[in-house]
Order: sequence, then C-alpha cells, then structure tokens
Amino acid sequence: MFKKVLLVTVLMFSFAATASASTNTLYEVKKGDSLSSIAKTYKITVNDLLTWNKLSKDSIFVKQKLIVLKPTIVKTSTKTPQTVVATKPVSPVKPQTVEKPVQVKAEELITSPGPLLDEAKPLSSNGQAIYSLSVDFAGRMQGIPYLNAGITMAGFDCSGFIYFVYTQAGLKISRQSSEGYFASSAPVTNPIVGDLVFFENTYGIGISHMGIYIGNNEFIHAGTKGVEKATLDLPYWKEHFVSFKRFHAVSVN
Repeated sequence: MFKKVLLVTVLMFSFAATASASTNTLYEVKKGDSLSSIAKTYKITVNDLLTWNKLSKDSIFVKQKLIVLKPTIVKTSTKTPQTVVATKPVSPVKPQTVEKPVQVKAEELITSPGPLLDEAKPLSSNGQAIYSLSVDFAGRMQGIPYLNAGITMAGFDCSGFIYFVYTQAGLKISRQSSEGYFASSAPVTNPIVGDLVFFENTYGIGISHMGIYIGNNEFIHAGTKGVEKATLDLPYWKEHFVSFKRFHAVSVN
C-alpha cells in the first residue's frame, strides 16, 4: 500500500513539473522586441532562438510565437512498456447545421511512399512520453497562421505542423508530405490521443491532409485558417476521412 501511494505521488509531481515547464516554452513577440532582447531576457543566445524556431533570418514580427525554452529530447526508456487503453472514437452524430470547412491548400513537397505495414503495435514507454509532449505542444500552437510548406512558428501547412510538433517532442522523423507520412506509418483501429488522422481528396486525388487525434472524436491540424481544432463529426471530415495511423518509431519493437 505504501509503495502504491509513493508511486502516485511521484507521478503527480512529475506531471506538475512538466506542465509548469511547458507554460514557459512559448513567447509572443511584442512591439519593440528583437531576437537579441528576447535572448537576453531568457538568458539564451540568438543562435538558440534561430535553431529552436527553425528561422533562417533574424527578422520577427508582432504576435509571432517563439520557442524560448530548449525543446525536451526524450530518451528511450529500458523499462517494460505500460499498457495503454485505447479510446474508440465516438460515433459521429449528424449536426443540424452543415458548415463546409475551408479547403486545405496543396503542399509543394516530394512524397516518400513506402510499404503499408500491419496494424500498429502498442506505444512504447518512450512513445507515451513523446505523445504526451506532442499533444500538449500542439495545443499551444493554435492560432499560428497557415503557410504553404511552412515548418516554423511563422506558419505551417498540415504536414509541416506534424513534422514540427513531433520533432520538438523528440521524435526523429524526416519532412514529408501527408501522403509520405501515410505510407510510412501503421494503421490503428482504436486510436489514442496523439495518433495521426488522415484524409483524402480534400483538394486533389489521394491522401492530401492530416492532423493529430486529441480524443472525443476531435483532432488538431493546420488548415488555411491556421492551426485549430476540428471534429470528425462534421460531414466534410467524415466524407474525406481515411484512417488513423501511428509512427513506427513510437511503437513497441
């Protein structure tokens, strides 16, 4: 009994520490700010800001969100992976008012197709940590504008958003299009928070859009209105939905 109480206490303390740290991850640029002044405030270097935010130049703009805390690199755990209870999406309910979402723009990327593998395996302990960080970080990106082929805090397209969020959480993946990520991940029957959700024929033939599943039949994605939450209950998304999938690198080997 004492060991169980101790374990719960340690887990609660760890979660609180992670949440506290993540609130200081982003800084919204204000009038008069410069990379050097922001770096001085947070006791980091201008090069840190350029690297963490994948900026190619030192110009910034008001209300731009910048990472000011070194992204956490998750180390692989040697412990036995914990069992993750999958949550099955709620059956979509047809809304009375139909609102067609803004069409997603095409991505100017080279796809990297690969073989479709069997059903995704459960998350490893390392994968659980990456998913937790990814979903938390994705939620903080809401409001960042759409930018075709964008992979920085200045703007994202749908797959650029996926690439940025998961790499910041410690996952080593290459930059690909939605079709490329679809081909290099495994299908999931019962998705959990943090899995990928794919759509087809949103602006062209084939896999053309993706997002991150956040539970309750909802997902977060980068569309033409910017990073935002959406629901799979909407007729448009139900019509174009393909499947849930999972990166191989977060699964049990």
